[in-house]
Amino acid sequence: MQKNESLWVVIHMAHSQERADQALELLTKEGFMVKVRPVNRALGAEACYEVLALNSEAKEARDLLHEMGF
Repeated sequence: MQKNESLWVVIHMAHSQERADQALELLTKEGFMVKVRPVNRALGAEACYEVLALNSEAKEARDLLHEMGF
């Protein structure tokens, strides 16, 4: 692995906790290793969440989310 290659990569930005949890559930049911983390938000702005997958699975996980309408 190269120094600048990250183990986890962002594959989707969700604009609500509910939507992030839906993506997490879908991907984990399909066997992907994923996690969700909140993005710091500006005062008064809505929270956003990053959906992350392992670098080795990122393309397939992103493709699945796209197929499922995320």
